[in-house]
Amino acid sequence: MEAKENQIIVVDEDGVEYAMEILFTYENDERCAKYVLVYDHDAPDDIYAFRYDDEHNLTEVTDDDELDEVEEVLNAYQDEFQDEA
Repeated sequence: MEAKENQIIVVDEDGVEYAMEILFTYENDERCAKYVLVYDHDAPDDIYAFRYDDEHNLTEVTDDDELDEVEEVLNAYQDEFQDEA
């Protein structure tokens, strides 16, 4: 499967590939971590968060502190997006 513009391919533990739309990326300098938030085009309300490295390897965010941070960043993004609409 090949990713289109603004997409990444996520592979689950069974090796199944999913083309996901990139919502946005951000970095946390304190953690030296980069994050990407993605969603499936067919289910845009389901947003997934991953850490990624310089080789674009993805690791699902499961740490409670990181998930709280991601939720805060996502809420700020959504608030900003709604203000522009």
